[in-house]
Amino acid sequence: MQKFLVAIVGVIFLAVGVFMYIRNNNLVKNCTVETEATVVDMKQDFNTDGDGSTYMYTPILEYKVGEDTIRVTMDKSSSTPAYNIDEKITVLYNPNKVKEFIVKGEKSSSIFSIVFIALGVFVTGYGITVALKKN
Repeated sequence: MQKFLVAIVGVIFLAVGVFMYIRNNNLVKNCTVETEATVVDMKQDFNTDGDGSTYMYTPILEYKVGEDTIRVTMDKSSSTPAYNIDEKITVLYNPNKVKEFIVKGEKSSSIFSIVFIALGVFVTGYGITVALKKN
């Protein structure tokens, strides 16, 4: 079992990457209605890691769907605010689930999933190769 540990880690990376890729593609497919959203607030979380402590900023958006105002929190945080309060950004939302949205033109989710898939394939292949050579 220990021989295949690296390959198992690679399979986990591959599975996470495929899951993220499918989720992102479903969002792109389902989020078809374009609207303008406003950054109304910035959620701040204190983060402590090996490099020190920092605040992470997560934008909170509002956009109109008919007469309703929809308030959503982005799923991406950064150590410096990606947007300013009152900044307008274009989003695409799912007309069947109006709180499901993507920022128009943003490619980081698909790139991140492709990196995970590539890393998973490489690590899995390496792990299997190393495990079979030991036999």
